[in-house]
Amino acid sequence: MFTDSIDENCEVLKELLRGVPPSQRQRAAKAAAAIEKVFMGLQKDHPKDPAVALGAAFAIYMIGQRIVEQAKESPGKGLIQLLS
Repeated sequence: MFTDSIDENCEVLKELLRGVPPSQRQRAAKAAAAIEKVFMGLQKDHPKDPAVALGAAFAIYMIGQRIVEQAKESPGKGLIQLLS
């Protein structure tokens, strides 16, 4: 379960990723790489720009919030639970 701790949430995600079936692991890695590529591009194009960093952080947290809210609305049918 996700908490308000970034470190704890990262550990939960790592544990979930370890449980992803091999047939789906590549898709998970590709999705992570795509998000990371966009973020790294923002950092490269706007180094040390606090507004860009804030916007990126906001987007990341909003995506996380949507995933958690979907899980609350449909217990057992959230995006992450579908993998397990």
